[in-house]
Amino acid sequence: MKLTLCACASRTFIHWNDIARLAVAAERSGWEVNLIPDLCELCEEHDPQVHVIAQTTVVACHKRAVKSLLEFNDEENVTIYSIREKNVEELLLQLGLDTEKDEAAEAAVKERLKAMPKKPGEDAWYPTLDKDVCGECGKCFDFCPFGVYEMIEDRVRVVHPHNCKNNCPACARTCPHSAIIFPKYDRSPINGGVTMEEKAIQLDSKSVYNVAFRERLAARRAGVSLLKKKEE
Repeated sequence: MKLTLCACASRTFIHWNDIARLAVAAERSGWEVNLIPDLCELCEEHDPQVHVIAQTTVVACHKRAVKSLLEFNDEENVTIYSIREKNVEELLLQLGLDTEKDEAAEAAVKERLKAMPKKPGEDAWYPTLDKDVCGECGKCFDFCPFGVYEMIEDRVRVVHPHNCKNNCPACARTCPHSAIIFPKYDRSPINGGVTMEEKAIQLDSKSVYNVAFRERLAARRAGVSLLKKKEE
């Protein structure tokens, strides 16, 4: 058995104590454990590691978010457990792992986690789509001033994740089906969670499109300015 654990190293939404507990319990139960700093980053880069990870049991953030990340890399039917939706004791029981603590071994794992690369403010931030609920309405494509989305054969797709503005989840607030997921956002349903913590601050369409229009104009003006400088 193989287990992949995402540490969410730059955002720390996942408690390292829990990751260490799971890692040690899995290794003691004979599992091969793979600790990764940032599943979002691997999926953003379409890293070949993602295909290998998809063959394992994956423990990471919200299940819906992880599913959408892996589907962004054309990986489906992956076994996923959410460490943000269940406590570590529940996960140990669900995975059939030894529940006895080993503080020395867990401390060693936490040292490995501390040594992982961290990119605060520069880590992978981009949207993924929940294909099960997306209505293909294209509102996100119309709204986004950064060209993250494209319409391909009348279906919306995240094509340029690197274009996304860090910590901006505005397009998710335009989605009538809550299909847009930002795994690193701090509230659900935008982060893939099942509660409605964000419901109270939904933006009206008119305001959202006005913001997008202004952003597009500013980007266009900046592009023209750069072009003139090159010509000079």
